[in-house]
Amino acid sequence: MKVGYKVKIYPNKKQEQFLLQQVGACRYVYNYFLNLKKTTYLETGKNITYNQMSKELTKLRKDVEWLKEMQFVPLQQSLRSLDVSFNSFFRKKSKFPVFHKKSGKNSFRKVYGWSIEGNKINIAKNVSVRFRGKFPEFRQTTLTISKDSAGNWWASTIEEQTRKQPKLKNKVLGIDVGIETLATLSDGTKYQNINTLKKHKVKLRKAHQNLSRTQKDSKRREKARIKLAKIYQKVGFIRQNYLHHISKAIVSKNHAIIATEDLSVINMMKNKKLSKAISDVSWGELLRQITYKQIWNGGKVVKVNRFFPSSKTCSKCNFIVDKLPLSVRNWDCPKCEAKHDRDINASIMIAKQARELLDVEKRTEGLAIGK
Repeated sequence: MKVGYKVKIYPNKKQEQFLLQQVGACRYVYNYFLNLKKTTYLETGKNITYNQMSKELTKLRKDVEWLKEMQFVPLQQSLRSLDVSFNSFFRKKSKFPVFHKKSGKNSFRKVYGWSIEGNKINIAKNVSVRFRGKFPEFRQTTLTISKDSAGNWWASTIEEQTRKQPKLKNKVLGIDVGIETLATLSDGTKYQNINTLKKHKVKLRKAHQNLSRTQKDSKRREKARIKLAKIYQKVGFIRQNYLHHISKAIVSKNHAIIATEDLSVINMMKNKKLSKAISDVSWGELLRQITYKQIWNGGKVVKVNRFFPSSKTCSKCNFIVDKLPLSVRNWDCPKCEAKHDRDINASIMIAKQARELLDVEKRTEGLAIGK
């Protein structure tokens, strides 16, 4: 399997100057050719291929003197990224590529010409940058150097690994996600929402006010912007760390199958009353982590239809109630009089529905083999 690594790097002033120049050159090349591709397509209806852009890049380096001093491979990689983004748009897989900003996240990639020595990454000749964290000992794939909006530098790469898969319980574990309780499992376990964004609400409001009171393109505005970006970054780190702990705990139960709802988080975010709370709990990220960790563990993830009435269906007798408002957290079944916790009942029904889907799938496969 492929495992991603991302570490924080600490360049000195001279090294940071080199990284800024390389990042700036990649941003310049990306924006230049994005404008060229856009203009050409609007005028002629034809796309410029990567090979054509690569030839034009060679000419551009002769015309623009400072580009000659920059490494050529990262510039080529920025063209590849642009080509992929442009083609993805026409295949309706992504939005139209936008111009890169200096104040946003900027990066460059190196396919070769880098190595690891102890706690340093040799990015270029006489440029060995110190890093903290776990990183592959040997170069295997592409190295990405990036600078975030808060001014921090990061290095990331991918390593192929082999893992011993543990023995899994032949059971289905259902998961129901919510706003008050982040995740409820069919075995009765509950994981609460820590409301990270809400806890930093005062700091964020003050930082936004300070930013709005500064003049555009001033040094004070840049300092205020970085301060605000650091608060948002801290919120993201706390949330991400918590989600990793929860997803690890869930997958560590070693169930062969984990069942979740096939949620459309993008559509749910259109609800103005709940959009902020939904973005804070990060259901999509939690389910993404559970999915890849379960697959790493040798298990399987089954997604139940989002319109399945898991909350309104009694897990004892399968009776479906007509209405069940969100304010009702506990309810009694009118048919069998069973008492239910709304979230636990929903997670149990999700697990049951997943079992039924798997049984149907097995029967269908059996019929196909018989034919």
